[in-house]
Amino acid sequence: MAKSRIRNKRQSKSALRSKTTLIVAVAAIGIFGLLYLTSRLPGGSVQFRDIHGLSFSSDGSQLFVPAHDGLRVYENGSWTAPGLPVNDYMGYSGVDNGFFSSGHPRPGSNLVNPFGLIRSTDGGETIQTLAFAGESDFHLMAAGYESHAVYVINPAQNSRLPVGLHYTLDDSQTWEQSQASGISGSPIQLAAHPTESGVVAVAAEGGLFLSNDYGDTFTRVGDDAPVTAVTFDPGGERLLFGYQGLFSYDLAGGQIDTFQIPAVTGDDAVGYIAVNPVSDQIAFATFSKDIYLSEDEGQSWAAIAEQGVGGG
Repeated sequence: MAKSRIRNKRQSKSALRSKTTLIVAVAAIGIFGLLYLTSRLPGGSVQFRDIHGLSFSSDGSQLFVPAHDGLRVYENGSWTAPGLPVNDYMGYSGVDNGFFSSGHPRPGSNLVNPFGLIRSTDGGETIQTLAFAGESDFHLMAAGYESHAVYVINPAQNSRLPVGLHYTLDDSQTWEQSQASGISGSPIQLAAHPTESGVVAVAAEGGLFLSNDYGDTFTRVGDDAPVTAVTFDPGGERLLFGYQGLFSYDLAGGQIDTFQIPAVTGDDAVGYIAVNPVSDQIAFATFSKDIYLSEDEGQSWAAIAEQGVGGG
């Protein structure tokens, strides 16, 4: 009887240890795990809680989407939610060797919130803090694809920058403030020229605006209709921009051409545009979290995500 009681106690302790281990494991997963698991839907589909950017990898094989709870990747006709840190990237800007961004770290991270200005050169496996950790979250930000000139609109005074448009050419060691004269309406998105550090564009409520003097003075491109998305192509020859249509502006000749795209109507609008650096692919995402891909320079389009869901 005594041996039986001792054996039962040992079994109870073992069971208790197993339960405790399970509870600790579940707690460790926490919100991080829940966000990761809920990004994957039945049938291999992938969900976008939100869309905060759009860019192609430098070899053109992957399309990256920062989706509030980490990155989503489209490759070979399928979406995945890779096992990367589930950070909330804001002001995301893809470049030739990774991306620059701002935003917030994943729940439970030891990184400072907000990010300030960060950079990743390994697809989001790790990030490097450049400046303003714990101070600023830049929603309006752009980086030159090759130049890595970074432009930000600072929404509130921090330790180094007043409110307004600023740029750095040396990974945040030094900053300059731009006068930003000539812009009409509230800015919505920025784009930095891939190689010419002094060329920057602003999509705004009052239209599309282009500067050739580091953002001191801007000139309107086209009419005064709202523009919600803008990007330079990686070759630096065109600006692509849109609202409920998609257009290209030839920087040398000044000609504006119109793409024929799927209907974007009502409260929906083009939110982000990306151009593949090595092929004829163009992608755009809408406010409603639809994503379209063209394989032929915008002549035809296929929906690769609808209402925030991409097929597996």
